[in-house]
Amino acid sequence: MSTHTEPMRSPALDALIQDAGGAALPDHTPDEPHFAELMAECAALLDGISFVRTSDKLVALASWTASGPKITYDPAFSPEDPNTEDAPFRTACILHEIMHVSVDNLYEPHPDPAERKHWRSFNFHYTSSAGKDFEKQCGTASANLTKIQDCAEADPTLDPALRAHINGRIEYGLSSSHTHYDTILLDLLVYLRIKGHTSKNTFFAYLTKLSQQARTHRLDPQRGPVPVAPKT
Repeated sequence: MSTHTEPMRSPALDALIQDAGGAALPDHTPDEPHFAELMAECAALLDGISFVRTSDKLVALASWTASGPKITYDPAFSPEDPNTEDAPFRTACILHEIMHVSVDNLYEPHPDPAERKHWRSFNFHYTSSAGKDFEKQCGTASANLTKIQDCAEADPTLDPALRAHINGRIEYGLSSSHTHYDTILLDLLVYLRIKGHTSKNTFFAYLTKLSQQARTHRLDPQRGPVPVAPKT
């Protein structure tokens, strides 16, 4: 009898995505273990988050209240962008916001409680070590995001609409790289996966490598700052 087991889907995550007006996630496949890990990481947080359906014309937004994290979402949201498909984008964004909660839980905060409110959802561990300060870590995150953008621009297998979507998401991440590194990697992987990309595609494989590296760092405080992007 085979001992191989497939990763289990999360009915709760599937139901949330459906209620958010998102495109269904693809089935797990053995050759995409990291994507399954990401979905499991997000699914494990659902019971601790308050989800609120709204009509505020914001695709999704994470916030923190006295009772814990809250994510609002508008299932009718449309970016009204010809380069971005509404339903896959809603799925990518709801998972992006869940990842904000995950990084807030996993990355080491500032040791001073008075400073922690300024470290909400940072995408790297706090450290006072020389060479690992806030500015340097932000700089590395920004450099990595820019490298992703450059790789997308140079990849002839990406159609113009998808390349434009990726460019827009990277620009969004660059506006606040200290909180939008792990999260942008996730939402790009989700959007691309829904669009049929897998690690057989060079750009998706590169994003997966970066996301694997980021996940290793957020699970281990000893890893320190944001990792430098590996070569393609």
